Amino acid sequence: MPRSSPTGRPARPAAALVAALATAAALTAGAVAAPSAAAAPAASTTAPHVVQLGDSYSAGNGTGSYEERSCYRSPDNYGSQVAASIGASYTDVACSGGVVADILEPRELGDASTKSATYPIDPARYPDQKAEWLRRAKNERLCGVPAQPDFSYTYTFVAGVGVGGLYTGTVSCQLVARPQIDAVTPDTDYVFVTIGGNDIGFSTIVVDCLTLRDPSSCKQALDAASAKAPEMVDRTKAALRAVVARSGGHAQVYLLSYPFLINTESYAIPEVAPVYDAGTALNDLQRLGDSLQARGIAELDAEGATTQYHFVDTVKAAWGGRVHGLDPHVVADNSKAWLVPVGTPGRDVAEFVHPTQPGWDATAGALRVAVTG
Repeated sequence: MPRSSPTGRPARPAAALVAALATAAALTAGAVAAPSAAAAPAASTTAPHVVQLGDSYSAGNGTGSYEERSCYRSPDNYGSQVAASIGASYTDVACSGGVVADILEPRELGDASTKSATYPIDPARYPDQKAEWLRRAKNERLCGVPAQPDFSYTYTFVAGVGVGGLYTGTVSCQLVARPQIDAVTPDTDYVFVTIGGNDIGFSTIVVDCLTLRDPSSCKQALDAASAKAPEMVDRTKAALRAVVARSGGHAQVYLLSYPFLINTESYAIPEVAPVYDAGTALNDLQRLGDSLQARGIAELDAEGATTQYHFVDTVKAAWGGRVHGLDPHVVADNSKAWLVPVGTPGRDVAEFVHPTQPGWDATAGALRVAVTG
């Protein structure tokens, strides 16, 4: 569905409004006499608003359809689907490669590039030619036009020289995403988020355990991830607490789990002479992550005596358990996989081991049930 800003909220479609009113009437029937039509309050015509935060499993990597390829935000991700199904407006600020800190802090996207230009700048009128050149470079958007509303370029002056009335300068252009939390306002009704995998080394695990299949480095990566998991959950709690505060205490927050990455419980590496059960260790790590995140969400609800934090632990079940995970064998059968296998032709590296559209649809189904009951 079309993107909209948190303050530019469209009217709820007529059919959705009728359904909402009918549901409200059914809930109150038989309990309290309905007021007369003249006394009934006017029904709200404001749609709920959803903000999507998080990492690549939130943004849309793997769908194959993207608004841009810095964050890989997709109109077909789970948040967009659920927002459409409940008649909500939607803002997506999730970003591929995201970590918990990106919810609260700005993030540099990719490597900086350099751009040069020459402008006529009269030194008599502008004694500080460098400052005037930089002002013009920014005004003319020398670094480019950001692809998303929350993107901007940081201009860092590199070098310049004036020759008479001409000044030639060079800047370093760094694309930056604003803190994801900036998208949350008191008008935000729902926040959807998947986060934490990159904080504990997702990419390293993929390379060492599923690509290189080196038992020593795989074990080291999984052990390190398990050790980092409790601290990651503590950071997640702090970030989500800040998100709710930013919404004025109003938003319902849904933290989603990840699907199983592989389609088997046990898988020993290397295949020719197995010495380490990477499959069991990886599945144990994912179960640990779910357990810690579930506990973190429960603690957030308990400390505020609320029920506005939710952990959607049904994602794995919606995926059929391990059925649609990747086959970790060297000669693999991924005909049932809902994750993009490493090395798939025509796919970007950032799409590897991320959900294909059926996977995104399954995650959307799990979230939809959690939101609507």
